[in-house]
Amino acid sequence: MALGPVEPANQPMGHEPRNQESRPVDFSFDAEVEAFREEVRGFFREELSEERTRGHFDPRDLTGFDEAFERAHQRRAGERGYLGISAPSEFGGGGRPLSFQAAFGFEAAYHEAPCVDTAMTLVGAVMQGFGSAEQKVEYLPQMIRGEILMSIGYSEATAGSDLSGIAMRARLLDDGFELEGTKTLVTGAHKAEVMCLIARTDPDVPTRQGSSLFLVDLSLPGVEIERRATLNGWTLCDVHFRGVHVERKALLGELHGGWQQMAAALTSERSQLFHVGWAARDVDDLIQHCRSHERGGRLLCEDPFVRRELSRLRVEVHVALRFAKRVIWLQDQGRIPGHEAATAKLYATELLQRVAATGSSILGPHAALARGAHLAPLGGRMGWARLERIHGTISVGSNELQRSAIAQMGLGMPRNA
Repeated sequence: MALGPVEPANQPMGHEPRNQESRPVDFSFDAEVEAFREEVRGFFREELSEERTRGHFDPRDLTGFDEAFERAHQRRAGERGYLGISAPSEFGGGGRPLSFQAAFGFEAAYHEAPCVDTAMTLVGAVMQGFGSAEQKVEYLPQMIRGEILMSIGYSEATAGSDLSGIAMRARLLDDGFELEGTKTLVTGAHKAEVMCLIARTDPDVPTRQGSSLFLVDLSLPGVEIERRATLNGWTLCDVHFRGVHVERKALLGELHGGWQQMAAALTSERSQLFHVGWAARDVDDLIQHCRSHERGGRLLCEDPFVRRELSRLRVEVHVALRFAKRVIWLQDQGRIPGHEAATAKLYATELLQRVAATGSSILGPHAALARGAHLAPLGGRMGWARLERIHGTISVGSNELQRSAIAQMGLGMPRNA
């Protein structure tokens, strides 16, 4: 069961009224987007069939699949026009509103497809917004066709949630830049061709005024990639840059303008429906389990506690969807969401934790068993999620920072209150 049952039936797409106090705002998808979602669901059902995925599972990768399957899957999605559904048509994109991209993202997450951290997801917004004409021509068509994997390198040992602590240097040379430093907690760097990273280009001014973005070929001399296991066994990467020379054309956007460009890219990433898709899938699977499994001689779904908790989670998925759709609506209107994107990211990622905790409580002690264990209900999904869902509240800006953004931009509170 996908997003449709979460959204009330027979609700046509609405547009936010000028007077928002006059009536409730309707953010349901219109018929065209819903038809697109139905098409995408069919694609994912075929792609993730047992016949096609057999032999391609890899627990060391965040996607759960090996690199060969991921690349082939993304190429097939690219051939359908899905990866660049909202990208400019001049580069091979679909030119559709961002609501189409969000709908695809929801279904990718719901079906647990290796089509979430695509090059377009990670680097598409910053490339379209700030890339040079040469960079767009070189990279965007490949990204849209699913022919290239990319990663983003923002975090460092001294710059996690607060990226103002960036220490990596990009020293300006006559013929380019020399990169020195280490990026940490990078998703997918071991298989990516290119990394979009931020580095200090003027160490004599604050980070926000003296940093720049670069597109770096990860096969260059001096790049070393080290994989580190997470709580659930999949790996993040430390990427070391030791005197790596890049040409001037590797600079993405304006020199010293990287901070503002990075902020725009992070806002775009927070605006996706991935977390809502994962939450909806977890809740749907939990409901189905409770409808078909007994405890003490009766179905789990007949227990008043279970019914109440499942109902609460179902409502919360709907709330998360509403927050996310407000962001999509703003983007479709050409507006930049600020506290709205922070709210959507915060609520959805913490909902994933609540789903895991509630699901574990409903399923009992065996829910803590590892994936694949004989007695683990739902194949160990809830035990896995109890560990995994920490990740979302930290990445792409920790939820503490999102709360600060909501307080300052949404509530008008002073920064140091």
